Amino acid sequence: MNEPSNSQKYHHSFSASAHNEAMDILYSDKPSRTEIVGLIELAHVAHWHWIKREDKQPQNISVSLWLLSRAYSANGFGEASLTYAQQSLVTIQEEKLLPSFYGYSNEALARAHILLNNHREATFHLDRAIEIAETVPNEQAKGYLLDQINRIQL
Repeated sequence: MNEPSNSQKYHHSFSASAHNEAMDILYSDKPSRTEIVGLIELAHVAHWHWIKREDKQPQNISVSLWLLSRAYSANGFGEASLTYAQQSLVTIQEEKLLPSFYGYSNEALARAHILLNNHREATFHLDRAIEIAETVPNEQAKGYLLDQINRIQL
């Protein structure tokens, strides 16, 4: 088996560390304004390094697109948030990923639509995310998804 190149080692390290740091901010109860603003940079770093990885899987791309959507929604940029949430959903549909991925994409779509004052669409996607969350068999994964869903205020 060939040893990964240095660039692949860097992509592996940076994709994971940027993603994990961004997730820590998203799951924080009271992130600072500086942390929220930094989410956009972290999400772009994570996404760029994920797409450069030779071992990437469709779920990695879907999650990195979801993270971009969440970063933009946390900063009040509804259009960008919606674009990345839609791209995440397309990846999920094309690759037929697990239900929890659909739940997260609908959660991100709900947030984007709230910012864009599309309350009917937001409600639809929020209800869909809740419905999907209830079908997730892994209790920890279900708990993380419901935690994010429950933070949404219509």
